[in-house]
Amino acid sequence: MTEAVATNAPRRSSRKGAGRGSAFVLLASIARRNLGRNWRRTSLTAGGIGFAVALLAFLISAQVGSYAAMIDNATALLSGHLQVQYPGYHDEAHIEDTVTASSAVAERLRAQKGVSAVAERVVAFVLASAGERSFAGQVVGVDLASEPGVSNIPNMVVEGRYLRADEAAGDVVEAYAGAGLARNLGVAVGDEIVLLGTDSTGGVAALVTKLVGVFSSGQADLDRFLIQVPIHAVRDAFSIGDESHMIVVRTHDVTELPAVADEIRRVMSEDLVVLEWQQLMPELQQAIELDRVSGRFFYAILAIIVGFSIVNTFVMLVFERTREFGMLLAVGMRPWSIIGMLQLEAIWLALLGVGVGLAVSIPVILWVASVGIPLGDDAGAALASFHMPDRFYTAFHIDAIVPPSVSMILATMFAAIIGSVRVLRVRPVEAMRAA
Repeated sequence: MTEAVATNAPRRSSRKGAGRGSAFVLLASIARRNLGRNWRRTSLTAGGIGFAVALLAFLISAQVGSYAAMIDNATALLSGHLQVQYPGYHDEAHIEDTVTASSAVAERLRAQKGVSAVAERVVAFVLASAGERSFAGQVVGVDLASEPGVSNIPNMVVEGRYLRADEAAGDVVEAYAGAGLARNLGVAVGDEIVLLGTDSTGGVAALVTKLVGVFSSGQADLDRFLIQVPIHAVRDAFSIGDESHMIVVRTHDVTELPAVADEIRRVMSEDLVVLEWQQLMPELQQAIELDRVSGRFFYAILAIIVGFSIVNTFVMLVFERTREFGMLLAVGMRPWSIIGMLQLEAIWLALLGVGVGLAVSIPVILWVASVGIPLGDDAGAALASFHMPDRFYTAFHIDAIVPPSVSMILATMFAAIIGSVRVLRVRPVEAMRAA
C-alpha cells in the first residue's frame, strides 16, 4: 500500500504540472486571438510601438555612427587609435623617456592582427627662428613612409608640398609647418627655419631646415606650434638613436580597438605602456559620454510617451470588455488570471510592434551605413573645412537593436498592468448587466 502511494504521487505531480502548462498555452492562444477581435486598435497600437522601435533604432545607430566618425576624425589628426610609449611620458614629456629598439617594436606591432598602420615619432620642444622672429614650437620627427597611414596632416597642405622621402637624405633638411607658425615667423615656402632645443644629453641641439610645405588642420593651437621634420634628422640633432617617444598605431576598425589593444599589451614588454585614444584624448571621451547621456534621456522620454498611449489602449480595452470579464469571473476564473491573460496580450502586441519596427529599421540602417546621406553643399563645405566626411552614416550595432526592443516590450507590459488593474474591482453581476 505504501509503495502504491509512493508511485502515484509523482504521477499526480506530473499531471498537475502538465495541467498548468496546458492552461498557460490555452491562455496564450486566447490572448493572441483576442488581438484580432479589434484589428484596428491592435494595428494602431502595434504601429505606435513599431514606430518607436524603428525611430529609437535609427537614432541610436546614427549616434553610434557619429561617434565612430568623431573618433576616426579626431584620432586621424595626430594621436592615432593607440600609442606605445615609455611609462609616464604622456603625463610629463621628457626627451630622454623613449622606446628603445623602436624599429623592432614597430615591426612587431605591424604584425599584429587588426593593425592597419604603424609610425614612429620623435618629439622635442624647440625655439623656431626665422630672421629676427622666434616662437616656441614642437618639432616632430616623422617616418615619411608610415606617417600618412596614421595621420591626415600630410594631406592638409595649403601651400607647397609634404616632405619627400627621396630628398630627406640630402644636405637640405625639409620642414612642414603649421599655417599659424609660418605666419608668426613670417616665412613662406623656400625660406629657412632654425630650430634650437635641448638634446637627450642636456646639450644644445640645432637644426637648420627649409620650409617646403604649410598645412592647416583647422585646430589653431596645433597650427601655431607644430612642425614636422624627417625622423632621422631629429634623431641626429637631438642625440637619439634607434628610439622613439611614441609609436602610433591605427587599426582597421575602431570598434575592434579594445581587442587589438589587449593583444598588443600581451606581446609588449612590461617597461612600455599602451595608451588608447580614451587616455590620449580624454576630452573627446567626455564629449561622447555627455552626448550619450543626453541621448538616453531623450529616448526615455519617447518610451514614456509611447507607454502612455499603451496605457490608454488597455484602459479602453478593459472598459469595452467589462461584460466579458464579468462572465469569466462568474464561471470561476480568478482576477489575476484575467490580468495574466491581458499581460500575454501585451506581450503578443509588443512582439508584433517590435517585429514591424525592426523589419523597417534594419534595412534602412544598413542602407545608410553603406551609402550614407548627403548633407548638402553648405554643410558638406563646413565639414570639409574640419576634414570630416560630407555624408551622414549610421552604424549597425547591437545597442541599436536590443535595448529599444527590450525597453518597448517592458514598457508595454508595465502599461498593461496599469491599465488592467481595474479588473480587480469588477463585480461579476454588475459587469454582466453592463451593456
